[in-house]
Amino acid sequence: MESEEQGRDILPALTRFCMLCPGDRVLAAVSGGPDSVTMLHALHTRADELGISLHVAHLNHGIRGEASNLDEDFVRELAQQFGLEITVKRVDVPRLRVEMRMGEEEAARTLRYKFLQDTVTIIGAKKIAVGHNADDRAESVLLNVIRGTGIDGLGAIRPVRGNIIRPLIGTTRAQIEKYIEENRLPFRVDQSNLDMSYSRNRVRHELIPLLETSYNPQIRAALNRLADIATEQSELTSQLSGSALAHVALSGSMDAELFVQMPIALQRQVLRSEIERLKGDLVDVTLEQVDRVLEALCESADFTITLPSGRIYAVRKGTTFRISTADVVPDTVPFDQLLEIPGATRIPAINMTIDAEVTGNLGAAKLPANEAFIDFGSVRGMIRVRSLQHGDRIVPLGMKGSKKLQDVFVDKKIPKPQRARVAVLVDAEKIIWVPGVVSSELVKVTGDTQRVLHLIARR
Repeated sequence: MESEEQGRDILPALTRFCMLCPGDRVLAAVSGGPDSVTMLHALHTRADELGISLHVAHLNHGIRGEASNLDEDFVRELAQQFGLEITVKRVDVPRLRVEMRMGEEEAARTLRYKFLQDTVTIIGAKKIAVGHNADDRAESVLLNVIRGTGIDGLGAIRPVRGNIIRPLIGTTRAQIEKYIEENRLPFRVDQSNLDMSYSRNRVRHELIPLLETSYNPQIRAALNRLADIATEQSELTSQLSGSALAHVALSGSMDAELFVQMPIALQRQVLRSEIERLKGDLVDVTLEQVDRVLEALCESADFTITLPSGRIYAVRKGTTFRISTADVVPDTVPFDQLLEIPGATRIPAINMTIDAEVTGNLGAAKLPANEAFIDFGSVRGMIRVRSLQHGDRIVPLGMKGSKKLQDVFVDKKIPKPQRARVAVLVDAEKIIWVPGVVSSELVKVTGDTQRVLHLIARR
């Protein structure tokens, strides 16, 4: 009975957020650390009262070598002691993160949740319980503020998101440590939690203690209250955005003029919701990128803006606006205009600005693909910026003969929808640069160059 009371006290979020229903089969994600061990023990203690059944899941991510294998052995033994079924999977995060083009932490998190969702489907469970606590949430709010975030980031680590529940989200790390001690529970220590090269560890061990001692002894509770309020506001905005989208919706598009009349908060939420619907997530979607679309809408000109992943576009054509996949993005309006030298040339049709400046000889410095050094003395006549034309040819840097731009695109594996949105810089005789794609051998900077034209393409 005493153990059951302890289980109730350590899991206040279960009731507050209505996380479980009688009959639920729950997949408990257990790493072996104190948080997940406490969660598993408390849920197991109250399983009969709650009317739930438990299944343990453990992902061996292979990051810490033999220590990861010992974690796996520990969780297997723990599940056996509790008389629970367990599903274990091994993945090589250090290798897979290279293929996934992610940092180690991000890759581990992505693979972990994929494993949990796959497992919950296989075993027929209703919920996935993970061990984030109140201190984790406070740290995430601070981290998101430091990185730059919107209201969704302030509502970090939601108590319930889809089929994922966090029974310890209202429980502090100190309470967990006390529970571990009182119940004499074994656990594994992840030494990486002490590695100060990780920003989360610096926030945990340096920033929050400083805020507690110098500013607010209850800073953790304050950050959690902020997260609760932000979550509620975000959920409200998300619900309102559905009605807002219906208000401005046309056949497969939106009325651009009605859209820009909505409150900014709803404009942002509608955009984010549409991007997430097509992309599947909001990874790499920043406030700056969303606001760039909103600013373009206010200019009333047609545009096509590439969004994260390169497969999603924000498109305005006339009075209609839509978020589209690469397969349905409409053709770009043709354009042809003089390049301002010096100055910034705005190309609304493709949402690009080209900065131009004449400088001294900068030699053969290596530049990113959106910049170019041009031998200004090799330019004939005025420079124009125009859209791609059938049969365009260029002498690529490092080559002697000309080549069709179409073939250059194929060689560089540039998707067809992106080809129509390139800018082609030409003088009176030739193509000199296609930003992000190729520059011409005929205008390369040499030791004899007297004046250099520095070009930067921005979107």
